[in-house]
Amino acid sequence: MNFGKKEILTSEQIRINDLKEEIRNCEIMLKRAEEMFDMTTDDYLIEARIYEIKSLIKHHDYLIRTLKQLMQKETINV
Repeated sequence: MNFGKKEILTSEQIRINDLKEEIRNCEIMLKRAEEMFDMTTDDYLIEARIYEIKSLIKHHDYLIRTLKQLMQKETINV
């Protein structure tokens, strides 16, 4: 371990770290949306909760796909 040296991150590595954090946040939001869905009884709100959950799932899928592409690019450049 190099405790005295600071690791210099490339812009791609920074973007990868940012995406991982965004994925974690999205997963928290999705869990909350699912909890809210479980507590909702009004028909109109149920539809809104379903839309919210589907939207978060699509966003999560996008983030995962983008992360995979960046990580693949990072391993090619090494």
